[in-house]
Amino acid sequence: MYDVTSILPDEVDAGLQPGTNLLIAGPPMIGKHRLALALLANGLDDGDGLLCISTNDSATALVDALSQHAPSFEREQLGIVSCVGKESSRAPDGVVTEYVSSPSDLTGISIGTVKILDSLSKRDITSIRHGVLSVSTLQQYLGTQAVFKFLHIYTSRVSDTDGLGVFTLNSSKQDSERMNILASEFDGVLELRETDDGGREVRLTGIPAASRTWCPY
Repeated sequence: MYDVTSILPDEVDAGLQPGTNLLIAGPPMIGKHRLALALLANGLDDGDGLLCISTNDSATALVDALSQHAPSFEREQLGIVSCVGKESSRAPDGVVTEYVSSPSDLTGISIGTVKILDSLSKRDITSIRHGVLSVSTLQQYLGTQAVFKFLHIYTSRVSDTDGLGVFTLNSSKQDSERMNILASEFDGVLELRETDDGGREVRLTGIPAASRTWCPY
């Protein structure tokens, strides 16, 4: 099981089996990115590897954000595919970083992930958490069908290697068709929503042991 203890409410925290792909969906600015980082960083202290595809943040910014959740992790556990082009400053020290010029370069992204997985394997890191942050940006550049095909391949790789995949996606009632198409590639969907009084709730669907009820978050 991949440990997500203390990240999610007890009613939602059902534990995540190896090979699970999880989609975090909700409206913009509700905390999907921060929740994804917390789930991804939670295994670093236990020796899990982490591979992140970052479509918006630079590699340096992503390392800084992860450090807020796991301040003392070993940087050799982390690999990043940065889709925002090479930074003017140097890459984060100790972090394997692959650069592609744009989120539309799926071939470059795929090659980068293979290189990072090979690097982690050489360090005998076998339990790997994968983050794709975010699917929405890929969809803006490529369209739904191209992203669907990419997700089908990538989630299959996560499943076949007993990893844990965490993906983020902006969702809305007006775009439910796109949401349903993309969500079909995932084992579970972690939904976030705002309540009438300004609070936030979360529920997890698709994972058999998880409650499907909305819980305060």
